[in-house]
Amino acid sequence: MSLSSGRPVEGNWHLAISNVTNSITNMSTLTTSFTTSASEFICPTCQKRYKKQGGLSRHLSIVKRYNISHSDLDKLPETNNEKFKSILVYLIHRKLPHGFKKGGRQLVSLACTEHQFFDIFKGYIHHHSNRNVYKCIFRGSAGYQILSEILNNPLWGRKFYDEEQQTYVVLFNDPPEHLKNNPLAIATRCATESIATHRRKSRYNPGEVIIEWKIKGEKDAKENYCEAGFIYIHFWTIFSMYIKCIKRNYKM
Repeated sequence: MSLSSGRPVEGNWHLAISNVTNSITNMSTLTTSFTTSASEFICPTCQKRYKKQGGLSRHLSIVKRYNISHSDLDKLPETNNEKFKSILVYLIHRKLPHGFKKGGRQLVSLACTEHQFFDIFKGYIHHHSNRNVYKCIFRGSAGYQILSEILNNPLWGRKFYDEEQQTYVVLFNDPPEHLKNNPLAIATRCATESIATHRRKSRYNPGEVIIEWKIKGEKDAKENYCEAGFIYIHFWTIFSMYIKCIKRNYKM
C-alpha cells in the first residue's frame, strides 16, 4: 500500500494521521479539580481512575504532599525558569523528526538542579521516592494542555514541515471527533494499541509523557565521586501528512 505522496507505509506504527486535533480541554490546577463519569473519578493530569471519590481524594492528598517545597529549596528568578522552559521546548522539537520511520519512543535528557525542576513542575509531581526521584505523569488532551501552560508554548509537542506535514507527541486517550471515522486514524490507533499490548511491558507507554528528575553519579578509577541532577522527558511521536485528493474530469 502506498500514499499519494509516493511514500510507502512502513509498518503499523508508521501509518499516517491527517489533521491532528487542536481542540484541547482546559483544566484547572491539579489539586483543585477532577473529572467524573457515571461510575469513576479521574485525576485530570495522570488520568488515574478511581471507583470512589474517596480514592481520588487520597490520591490528590498524596500528590499535594509531594509538591510541598523543601526548606532548602530556594525559589529561582522567573526569568531563569522561562529560559529553561524554552530550552526544554527546543530539545523536544529536536526529537520530532521528519518521516514515518523515525517515529516512536523518544527521550530528552538535560542537566537540571532540583531547585529548577521543582520550580517548573511544582503542583504536578505525582511520585517522589526515598531515593529522591521525582516523577510527573501527563496523559490525554488535558495533559497536553497542562504541559502547554507549564512550558508557556501551545506547540511544544508539534513540529511542522513543508507540504502540511508534521510530527507530534502522542498524548490523547481517544482520537478527536473529526478523526474517529478516518480510516488512517483508526488504523494508526489500532497499531498503537497493538504495540502497547504486545511489546515488553515498559514504564513509558504511547499516549503519555513521563517527566523524571533524579541524580546521576559516577566514580573514577581512584574512587573520586561526582554527581549531577538530570531531567528526563519520555514520550512517543508520530508523523502525519495531509493527503489532498484531486477530482479529475475525463472526456470520453
